[in-house]
Amino acid sequence: RRPRPSSSRRMPSELKVADTWDKCIENTLRKVSYGTLAGALFSLVLFRGTTSRCSALFFGTGIGAGIGYTECRNEFETLEKPQTLSQ
Repeated sequence: RRPRPSSSRRMPSELKVADTWDKCIENTLRKVSYGTLAGALFSLVLFRGTTSRCSALFFGTGIGAGIGYTECRNEFETLEKPQTLSQ
C-alpha cells in the first residue's frame, strides 16, 4: 500500500478527490470480495440446489457492493467543497 498524505498538510482539491476515489475503489472491491466469500460460504452450508447457491452468492455480492457504495458516498460528502468566488 502506498502511504496516505497527512491531512494536516494543505492538498489541492484535485488530489483530495483523486485520493478519495482511490480509497473508495479499494474499499468497494474489498467489500464486494468479502460479501462474495460470505455468500459462497453461506450457500455451501445451507443450500443444495445450484439456483439457491447462486442466489445466495449474488445476494452477498450485492450487500458488499451496497456497503462499499454507501461508504464512498459518505466519503465524498465529507470532502471540503472548494471556495468559489461570488459575483
